[in-house]
Amino acid sequence: MKKNLFLICISSAMLFLSACSTCKPVLYPNNHYKEVGHDQAQKDIQAAIDIAKKSGLDDSSTSNKKLAKSASKTAANTSVNTAVNVASGTVGSGSVISATGSGLGFLIDWMFTKKAPKLLFKKHVELTLRQQGYQVLGWK
Repeated sequence: MKKNLFLICISSAMLFLSACSTCKPVLYPNNHYKEVGHDQAQKDIQAAIDIAKKSGLDDSSTSNKKLAKSASKTAANTSVNTAVNVASGTVGSGSVISATGSGLGFLIDWMFTKKAPKLLFKKHVELTLRQQGYQVLGWK
């Protein structure tokens, strides 16, 4: 039963992670933007992002590294707590649920927060858009 619950939790987490959103440039509605329209501007943003990725720039945010560190700390703490409980003979589902809950709480918070890409990636995308006639206000 516990194994099935664990698999369901992991599957759900992977589904949510695949839907994580990252920040995108916000464009000022200058003359060029008004000429091409919103839909074309969104296509141009995606093209600029693709160009930056093809150039070898990493679009992952620093929060991805923070997630990995936090996940490893949570796993280490869970292992230590479980080992202590085994040694003392007090293994129970409460300790596992508590550790899983704290890890899932962080994961859910991380999933629903937009991630800003690295500075060099952002600058590359902004320069590409600027060369096309757009003005980038910021990232959202």
